[in-house]
Amino acid sequence: MIEHEGIIDSINGNQLTIRITQNSACSDCHAKGACMAADTKQKMVDVVDDSGQFKLNEHVLLLCKNSIGYKAILWAFVIPLILLITVIVVTTSIWQFSELQGAMMALIALVPYYAFLYIVRFKMGEKLAFTIKKLN
Repeated sequence: MIEHEGIIDSINGNQLTIRITQNSACSDCHAKGACMAADTKQKMVDVVDDSGQFKLNEHVLLLCKNSIGYKAILWAFVIPLILLITVIVVTTSIWQFSELQGAMMALIALVPYYAFLYIVRFKMGEKLAFTIKKLN
């Protein structure tokens, strides 16, 4: 289970926006002030909650299953990589395109893939959703 502590930044009906602070691995180091590798980012995550038990600026725990993270990596990185390699191999070896033409065709092949992801983003958002619970 992936867990992040966060603060409820806004509430709009049943849509909660949670602000989480993402720290790099060395953010707790005593020398982080002198080191350029220390990195902290704030992220906003939208969560749907129908319980109505949460308040603005409340500290909460954001949860998601590991399998959701793996699915997101699959859709965002693995499938596009497989698509790129497949198009390059097909265009250069079977259709006898030059390497530059094959690379351009591979990049062009990503356009419909990302258009498809854009079209189904809300449906995927339902499956790749976070849950929220009160922080004890």
